Amino acid sequence: MKRIRAACVPLDFDLRPVIAALRRAGCRLQVSEESGEQVVWVWDVSQVEPLQRLIEAQRRGELVVHENLAANQNRGYAQAGVALIWRLSLFLKSCPLASTIAALCLIIALMSQLGRDLRGLEGLFFPPLLFSSFLELALELIDPSLFLRSLTPALLHFGEIHLVFNLLWLFYFGRQIERVQPLLLVAVVYVVITLAGNVAQYYLTGSNAFGGLSGLIYGLVGYTWLLGIMVPNSRIALRSSTFLVFVVAMVGMAIFASSSIASEAHAGGLFAGLVAGFCVGLWQRGRSHLQS
Repeated sequence: MKRIRAACVPLDFDLRPVIAALRRAGCRLQVSEESGEQVVWVWDVSQVEPLQRLIEAQRRGELVVHENLAANQNRGYAQAGVALIWRLSLFLKSCPLASTIAALCLIIALMSQLGRDLRGLEGLFFPPLLFSSFLELALELIDPSLFLRSLTPALLHFGEIHLVFNLLWLFYFGRQIERVQPLLLVAVVYVVITLAGNVAQYYLTGSNAFGGLSGLIYGLVGYTWLLGIMVPNSRIALRSSTFLVFVVAMVGMAIFASSSIASEAHAGGLFAGLVAGFCVGLWQRGRSHLQS
């Protein structure tokens, strides 16, 4: 396609606003110097008239208005970005424990390339302990360093879907719980459920090659469901139909994908969540009776 000579202006004429406006509109153009003038070339005849109108607007000083409008638009985008960041910060502040866990998971995911390179991160796996009974395994975990390592597998994720799915549910349940219960209580619930899921996985399989928040998520499913039934006014609830979907999905994964899914961690976390929900439910009921 041949280029078209669209306009000529003196060398001292400021074409920059004109060029910026046309390029924002997606126009292709070129400027060259010929015989002491600036020559503007386009590749589409339909762009000649708009170009000439912009040059006339620039001569009259009216194009500055267009530039100011663009600047105002950019400022609007910046303000919208600030507002979005502010709302995000408020959301994260509403569930600080879940936000901290999510941040740790994201950092580990970046360091491990989503589980594809775990060199240097082997210490996050469940400690390879020898045991002959559940009691012996539990006694081993009294050691603080081993106890910590029994929790850290929850930070490991293997693939984008694994990470995103777990984080979405973590925020769903975490925000609901952390807004209405003492953070110390919630922290204990998180630790107990995570510990139960990871210990169940290691005890029943004998392998420490597992990771993810799924045990904690299933524990929170049981916790919110049972607590909502026992204390209806607790502002924590999960529909029985949703609870049933999670249970059916857990059984389905255990049957059809047992080799790639930490099914024992799911079951252990769910059981621990139900027990925690029952205990906290009794405590809240007792406290409400005392207050009344």
